[in-house]
Amino acid sequence: MNEKIFHNYIDVFTPYTAVFNSATMKNDEKVYFVFRKCIISESLWYDNNARWNMNALEEARKNIDRIDKEIAALYEQRMDAVTQVVLYKKENGIPVLDSSREEAILEKNQHYIQNEKYKPYYKKLMKYIMRNSRDYQASILSTDVVAYAGIEGAFAHIVSSNEFPANPKINFSSFDEVFEAVVSKKAQFGVIPFENTNSGLVGEVLDALLKYPVYIQKVVDQSIEQCLLGVPGASLKDVEWVYSKDQALSQAKDFLNSLKVQTVSYPNTAMAAQYIASQMDKRKAAIGAKEAAQLYGLDILADQIEANTTNTTRFLVIGLDEPKEGNHSSIIVTIKHNVGSLEKMINAISAQGLNMASIQSRPIKGKPFEYFFFIEVEGVIDQTCLKELEQACESIKLLGTYPLKRKDE
Repeated sequence: MNEKIFHNYIDVFTPYTAVFNSATMKNDEKVYFVFRKCIISESLWYDNNARWNMNALEEARKNIDRIDKEIAALYEQRMDAVTQVVLYKKENGIPVLDSSREEAILEKNQHYIQNEKYKPYYKKLMKYIMRNSRDYQASILSTDVVAYAGIEGAFAHIVSSNEFPANPKINFSSFDEVFEAVVSKKAQFGVIPFENTNSGLVGEVLDALLKYPVYIQKVVDQSIEQCLLGVPGASLKDVEWVYSKDQALSQAKDFLNSLKVQTVSYPNTAMAAQYIASQMDKRKAAIGAKEAAQLYGLDILADQIEANTTNTTRFLVIGLDEPKEGNHSSIIVTIKHNVGSLEKMINAISAQGLNMASIQSRPIKGKPFEYFFFIEVEGVIDQTCLKELEQACESIKLLGTYPLKRKDE
């Protein structure tokens, strides 16, 4: 028995000693009497103790609220100072991360803590604050920056220049690097080719949409006129090898077959043009845009060599912010392995009055013979629609509601 409760029992019992000694009270009455008084006393003790504990808890919470308010004000002051730092870094081309300075700050600041048991937790807090500061600085540095895959003269560069004429641009060699630049806040936007009317979807971009936490900000349809580019003085009869992006080679397959040339896949059309310019070999040519010919000093040996003269590539503008306005929406889903799940998913979309513009399946990497679906609809996929989709889907990733700019707009 708790020592305090035991003394409580003694305190209750003592005033009634005379009653217990009375000859008129039977033994069982004495037992009941003592039991009842002790229970009442114990309840009162617990009541008072709980009330004291609750008051102490409320006081502690009020104290935490007051301190949190002070921390919020200090956090704003700190971020105001960080803003001045990042503006200086931006002006002078200094990188965000300075590892040696961060280590020095951690070492110095932990000595401000007097209670030794708090020091490791304070160090973790400071590391989070520094990471938070770096994220904020990266967002400032990336403002308005547009990333694209390829080099100047690539179709992605052309679209980037058309859509963001005044924005600073950075180029990368792969689609994944563009996605990573947006996620790491090296760029605010990324411009990525997604689908072509002749060669279909770009599978690796579809994989990246599943992999990275990005949203589609808008979609732009770009007319693609493929040209055969050669060094000055070259003619069609000189060409033996043609270099370009695999999609471009596919789009001009009929034309290339007529020339009886060998094809070589290259990372993108502009890099192929740049390579041809560096070789100065009449036997080598590239497929690319007219802009690439002008940029790299090449001759246009033939134009409109694609099989389909309405050749159009759909480009995505990606970013981290979820767009809320537009005339199209997209999602990526995996469906449950139940009979009729695909039908239920399609019905859930149509029940909301949405027209499904496209549905594409793609194997899930690392999961043999399992697939995810990319779905584009005309209209807005709202929370009601998402709730209905949950009945048929194992996972749903909303890619946003965005405007679609067609090539004739």
